[in-house]
Amino acid sequence: MFGGAGIRLPWRVCEAVGLYPSAERLTLIHLCASETAEDEWTAVGSCVSEIGASVTDVAAFASIVHTQLVQTGWEKLPLALALPASEADIIEELDLPVPLTGLELRAAILWALRAVQNDKGADLPESLQICCTPLSGNATPRYWAAGLDEARIDEYFTAFEHIGLCLRRLTICPPNGGMMAAEAAAAREPRMPWEMGASDESELLPAIYAGLLLRPDSPEELYWSSRPVAFGRVRARAAVLISTLAAAIFLTCVTADIASYMSACYARDRAAEELNLRASEHVRMEEFSALHADAAQREQIIAGLLTESRPLRALLVHLGSVTIDGVHILGIRAEGRDIRIEGEAMDYAALSLFMGTLEKDAFFPTAMTLEDAGQGRAAEHAPMHIQFVLHGTW
Repeated sequence: MFGGAGIRLPWRVCEAVGLYPSAERLTLIHLCASETAEDEWTAVGSCVSEIGASVTDVAAFASIVHTQLVQTGWEKLPLALALPASEADIIEELDLPVPLTGLELRAAILWALRAVQNDKGADLPESLQICCTPLSGNATPRYWAAGLDEARIDEYFTAFEHIGLCLRRLTICPPNGGMMAAEAAAAREPRMPWEMGASDESELLPAIYAGLLLRPDSPEELYWSSRPVAFGRVRARAAVLISTLAAAIFLTCVTADIASYMSACYARDRAAEELNLRASEHVRMEEFSALHADAAQREQIIAGLLTESRPLRALLVHLGSVTIDGVHILGIRAEGRDIRIEGEAMDYAALSLFMGTLEKDAFFPTAMTLEDAGQGRAAEHAPMHIQFVLHGTW
């Protein structure tokens, strides 16, 4: 079977350290989530320093906390700090007409506190931030609220971040733990050996309360978070961050373009080399192609001759054997049984001798007659000869 017990998501907080300072000592409580239920946290260790941890000098206080955390090995864990009630700028209990939670509750309590202060002839500063919790056992919704100046809140987060500590939550513990009194009591049960003869309950409870605020389901009105501080820093440096990011994107695009250009140049050079290597083969292919075309033409001529009747071939062979000095046969045209022999002779005597030879030749059934004769040139700049056409049958 498969189940979710014992499986923890890596980004969820499963252990934390709660801090509470007083004039006499500094209390650190190490809390861990249960293996079976992540919303059930238990205190598994503590460190009580007898060194007075005044929070007046925030930087000095952060240094003391860092020293104690390094000694216990908890310096990498997320932290939650509960300030003494004496550090609050204002602490009040007041009623609201309807029950509220979250940001709506904070806004309503701030409005009610300003109204109360206005009735007293005083004004609350605009930078005042509050944490609040409902009080049980009342007929109407009643709330406890503590206020702290925003600059003071930022000072704590900045000091801890500067020294390398992960401060996630800042709060002021309400009387008896407020709405988390039962969870804080359950986190201490059963009592651990380190609690035998331990510190005053008034110092353990705020540290446990602070550590429990790091649970994922903790109501946001119970504490001040480090997120506004981080956002404020990012906003203050937004121009630098945006310009840096734009420059990084620009350089990335330029680098990609350069890489693409270099790749194209390399491919071009390889293609040029390949073309140079294949140039000679291309020339040879063209020569072979021309030879192939010439051979095909000759083959067609031979095929045409072979398709003719056998006497035509015999005629050609026979005329090739008839040789008379001064007579050259230039062409032969055969249409059916008629034959015309075109040629040239150096003079009429050579022509007459050629015609006499053909008349005596038994190859031709009838005498060859002179169809046309005249002086002419076979080609430009050639000497004048007798151009003739003989006609006969075969």
